[in-house]
Parts: sequence; C-alpha cells; structure tokens
Amino acid sequence: MLFFLSLVSLFVSFCVAAPADQEITTLPNLTEPLRSKHYAGYLQISDAKQLFYWYVESEESPSTAPTVLWLNGGPGCASMEGLFIEMGPFRVRNDGEEVNRNPWTWNRIANIIYLDAPAGVGFSYYNTTGKKVFKDDEVAQDNFDALKMWFDRFPERKTNDLFIAGESYGGTYVPMLSAKITKATDVFPQFKGMLVGNGCVDDKINFNTNIMYQYYHAVMDESNLQNVVQNCCNGNIACDYYSIAQQNSTCGDLVNNLSYSIYFTGYDPYFLYFACYLNPLLPYPPHEEIARPQTEVLRNHLIKKITGRQPASKRFSPPSIAIHGQPACASHSDHFAYLNSPEVRKALRIPAYIPTYEMCNNEIAENYISQYTTMKQFFDTVIGAKKHVAMFNGDADTICNYVENSQFIFNTLKRPVKTPMTYWNDPNQLPMAVGQVTEYDGITLISVKGGGHFPAATEQKPKESFQMFQNYVKNQNYSTPVTFDKIYVGGSTTVAPQSTTKDANEQKYLLGFLCFILFAIL
Repeated sequence: MLFFLSLVSLFVSFCVAAPADQEITTLPNLTEPLRSKHYAGYLQISDAKQLFYWYVESEESPSTAPTVLWLNGGPGCASMEGLFIEMGPFRVRNDGEEVNRNPWTWNRIANIIYLDAPAGVGFSYYNTTGKKVFKDDEVAQDNFDALKMWFDRFPERKTNDLFIAGESYGGTYVPMLSAKITKATDVFPQFKGMLVGNGCVDDKINFNTNIMYQYYHAVMDESNLQNVVQNCCNGNIACDYYSIAQQNSTCGDLVNNLSYSIYFTGYDPYFLYFACYLNPLLPYPPHEEIARPQTEVLRNHLIKKITGRQPASKRFSPPSIAIHGQPACASHSDHFAYLNSPEVRKALRIPAYIPTYEMCNNEIAENYISQYTTMKQFFDTVIGAKKHVAMFNGDADTICNYVENSQFIFNTLKRPVKTPMTYWNDPNQLPMAVGQVTEYDGITLISVKGGGHFPAATEQKPKESFQMFQNYVKNQNYSTPVTFDKIYVGGSTTVAPQSTTKDANEQKYLLGFLCFILFAIL
C-alpha cells in the first residue's frame, strides 16, 4: 500500500506541469525570438516577503539538463544582474531599445533560476514600514523556503540534478543555503553541488590578501605601504592588516586608507584592466567616475563589518544620463531603463506596487548584518556530504581575489591537494591556456585568466566562463572545448536546437499517458 501511495504521489507530481500563467512568450525589443521557455513570478515565502524569480529553461533537453539556482551578491544586489550582464541570455543596448542574445548564455546547457534575494532586492518585495534589516541566517532560510516553493511549482524538475551557484557575497549565500539543502535530502534529493564565483568567504583572509593583491598589481604607493609596515607592523610586510584595521587608532586609519588604494587610482576595482573606448562623437560626462552601480556596495559592507565605521573614501556613482549609440562595453546599466519600462513590467507581470527596479538596494546593503566571519563550517558540511564543490575566480578582481580563495581552501579548510595546479585550455585561442585548476580533496579551485569579478560578462571572459561552467556541471576535464552558438537568421526559427521542441513534445505525450493511466486506476 505504501509503495502504491508513493507511486501515486510521483505520478501526480509529474501530472502537474509548469505554471502556464507565469510563462513569458516574448519580450519587447528582442532581436530574435526566445530559444527556450521562460517563466517569471513571485514566491510568497511569508505574509510580508515575496521573492521574484525568472526561470530560463535549457535550450538542450530541459527534462534532463541540470537545474541551477543563481544568486548574485551585494549583499542587496539583484540576480537580474546575472541574467542581463553576466551569464544570462540577454544583452541590452541603447537604453533598452535593443535586446540581443548572449551567445555564451549558460542556459544553452542548463535550466537556470535567477532569484532576487533577499526580499526588497530587485523586483522582490518586502512589505514593511520599518528598516529592511537582514541577517545571514534569515536570508539562508528565506532562500531555502523559496527554492522549495519553486519546485512545488515546477515538479517536473524534481528529478533533475540540482546545483546552487552565485558570486561575490554569494560566497555567503551559496554555502549557507547549500549546507541547509544538504541536511534536507527528503526535500532536495537531487542536490549535487555548489559553485562559488569570486566569492568573499573569509573576512580576515580577504582583507589581508587584498592589501597584497593591490600592492603587487601596481596600484599602491610604496611610501604609504612602508609607512604602515614600519610604524604598525614592526617592519613585517606579511602583516595581519585585518586585526589592525579593527583598531580605533592611527594605525587602523592608515591600514583602512591603504586598503582603498585601488579607488584612488580611478580603476575599476571589480575588473582591474577594464577600459571602454567611447564614441567621441557623442556626449558623455567627461569628469564623472564611470562604475557599475554596485561598485562600492560589497566593499563598503566589508569595511563597515570589520571596523564598525563607514568607509572614508568618496562614493562613486554611474552617469545620470544614458547615452544612445555608445559601444556595448558602456552598456552596464542599459537594462535598468528596460526593466523599468511599462511594456517589460507588463510582460513580466510585475504588480504596480513593486518599486522601480534598481540593481542594488542601498538600504538593505547598509543595514545588512553579517553573522559569520568565515564560511568554513558551511563548506565543511557540503564537502563532508561528498557534493561536487568548486570555486572560480577571475584573476583581475581586487575585491574577492583568487589568493583569498586558495588560502581559504588550503589553510582554513585544510584540504589536501589531489592534483597540483595545472593549466586548462581553450583550443581556439593562443596561448591556449586560459586559467589554472587545482584539485583538492573535496573541492576544486579554478582561475579564469583576465577575468574580473564578473568573468561571464561580455567585456571579460564569457566564452571561458561558459567552458568552465559546462565542464563543472558535466564533471569533466576543464579543457573540454565548447561549441560556438548557432547563428540566428532573420525570420528563421530553425536555429533553436531541434531537441528542445522534440523533447518537450515527447515529455508532454508521455506525461499525458501516465496521467490517463493514473486517473483510470483511481
């Protein structure tokens, strides 16, 4: 009898399909049709909290492709950032007037759920009149509840392999959520692993390695460093700058000022080598600091967390006037106007009471309470459960740098090396080496040469990031090459992989037959 009830439960879950009322069939200003199914909606995790999700099905066999939850960091930044300027399917140009395909979108091979979290971020909603104050534990539980609710809405994905991925402060979100999921095998039996990109995972290591990263990348004045080393570190350059920074003293101020060397250079701290050659025939604010809207969100949070004080450096803000016709590398914020247009909000069914979309919610960022200085216990839980764990870093990121993650794995997690560092290749470029990979016991560390904090972004290393992602989820050698995207020919829909439509039809007929048999039995 128990077996029969379990069988009935299984069949019922299969008979409930994805919510048709939340499907996105088209979007304004697309230069080509969608190549897979998209869904968007709200997950009401409490009376006050509604988390917005945008689910993009795999273009390759969605019924068997892995399902990946993607979380951007901040804290307080929306995962729509990932969807529109990183590994997602869209690239928005000219203030939203043109939406192109990203040829290296990760949903070519995987089902991707983009979740705006915590509540109040992006299109998510927090119905409160007080301050929006979150702690790490609360966000982890909210994300857990939201993911559980999402699978209730999409039961056909319960048998797909599940991965949790994210970047930046996602170095906290991802391991904390993954550890909870690891302990809930009855709810998430298909959970396979977690992938952390440019993650800040340990405050002390992060701060100390960032000082040295900036020094050895020619953005720190020698006299400033030596002043700190001689007067605050007893002449030892390998100093614990982190502990000094927490002191309310002259040395504390000197160290904090030293940590901001990258900001005084005018470079992009998230991508040290970024440069964008603007159209000289078009106006552009010549003396404005050009930076992504979230440029200081994470850094300010980390400094405040360490010192208890607001950072002293000036704030950077994006230009207030959008310029049409600028090159793609100048289009980081073009999707703001797009997502806030009435036509797009209507297509996504965003309620009228949802505020204007912003990539990062400064109120949440400034009031966020980080409860943990290190993610060790959460990584230990996931690794101990034999899950597939990997970390990747663009090596031109000064915020959450590669050395932080390597020291975290080797010194804090104390994972022994299984396969020493070696290069991984892209056979379509010279030199072929595009990064380094080190296999530790239970965890893999991958560098992406020339990538920044967002290596999947178009102006960074999108092809290499896609290769890394594909080989991670398929658990194969990272030098395994990827195929190039199929080209869309105007008016033709034959470019979409034929397996997508065939797969969907076969699944529909099979589920229909199973449901017919089930209802006949009942």
